[in-house]
Amino acid sequence: MFKVRLTLWTNFILLILCLMLIAVSCSVPKGNTPVSFYVNGEKVKKPPAVDMVDGEPMVPASFLETTFQSKLEWTLKDPGSSGVYYSDKVAVLMYHDLIGTSVKKTMIKGAEAESAIPMDVFKEQMELLKADGFHIITIDQYADFIENKGNVPDNAVLLTFDDGYESFYTEAFPVLKEHGYPAVNFVIGSGADNAANPKQKARPKMTWDQMREMQKSGMSFYNHTYDSHKYGVMRADGLTKPVLTRHQYLKKEKRVETDEEYHARVKTDLEKAEQRLKEELGNTRGVIAFPYGAYNAEVLDILKEVGISISFTVKEGINGRGQTNGFRLNGARAGESAKQLLEKLKALDLNEAAVTVHVDGKEAAFKEQPYKGPNGVMIPLKEYCKMKGMKLHVSKWKKQYKITA
Repeated sequence: MFKVRLTLWTNFILLILCLMLIAVSCSVPKGNTPVSFYVNGEKVKKPPAVDMVDGEPMVPASFLETTFQSKLEWTLKDPGSSGVYYSDKVAVLMYHDLIGTSVKKTMIKGAEAESAIPMDVFKEQMELLKADGFHIITIDQYADFIENKGNVPDNAVLLTFDDGYESFYTEAFPVLKEHGYPAVNFVIGSGADNAANPKQKARPKMTWDQMREMQKSGMSFYNHTYDSHKYGVMRADGLTKPVLTRHQYLKKEKRVETDEEYHARVKTDLEKAEQRLKEELGNTRGVIAFPYGAYNAEVLDILKEVGISISFTVKEGINGRGQTNGFRLNGARAGESAKQLLEKLKALDLNEAAVTVHVDGKEAAFKEQPYKGPNGVMIPLKEYCKMKGMKLHVSKWKKQYKITA
């Protein structure tokens, strides 16, 4: 009798465990299963998002471009006949430095070179914006819209520039003025204060006088911190991170900043930047673009203390009402044509939209239809590998993709 009861209890417990396992497995969201990627035997540190369509893996075009130095450009198959790509939303383009005819790209080094856009590409972009029906708005129009105090036209675009480079005055301003486009430049306060210093070694920055001149033609200038656009040491081993978002390591005292010291440092920096903008340009509104797009919850709290209501990251997306921490689209991506940027703008608010893809200049006849999704344009991985003469091994059980190039 005892053995019968024990068997019944054992079976009952096993049944409960099985039901629990089924419940857990059913609660796991689809598409969240981790996937490993290996290229020529080396594990990819940041594996791409993978969508499964009819059993075929689809991966972002950006992953293929970066990993295999392949150029993929695309156009919407059905851009729509009305000419309206989005309504009641704003796309924000992001630029930094510009390369004029008198400046060679070899003169600009490191991150500055990566973010600099040649003037011929920039001019073509500005022409296509008007030709393709986009409407350029001011930062005040944008802020009022985000705070639900105003409206914006269809296909609204805000043009933003970071770092306060002098090339905005010498190169971009004449083009913007020609088209009647307003724009906003997020300036580093210390850079502007030292712009006239003959000992300045970095790429030239705009002076306050130049900014005042451009204000008369619709240009605006806002906060990019006073002196926090840099990396600083965060640990005793020398690790560096953006100083706006991390406690700094105080080498002389051999310790890390306290929470109070970090808060005070960031607040003091942002307050000083705001004060200089008010003194020199008469700004009455608080707007900031985060250096490197880096921020955290405490920085967002400090913005409220300082009176900054609108901020920008470098994350790609489109902005609707209430999106106070805004998305931006990089307008100066190396090797990207002006036409490709305009296609991205047109599809920024679209998902599951069919696209035509060109790989290294030739139209690709994929059997599985590429499409614009939340992770960008998705490409059939098996067909791409076959096209490029690469071997693909898929282990469904291990969730592994191994590519031999």
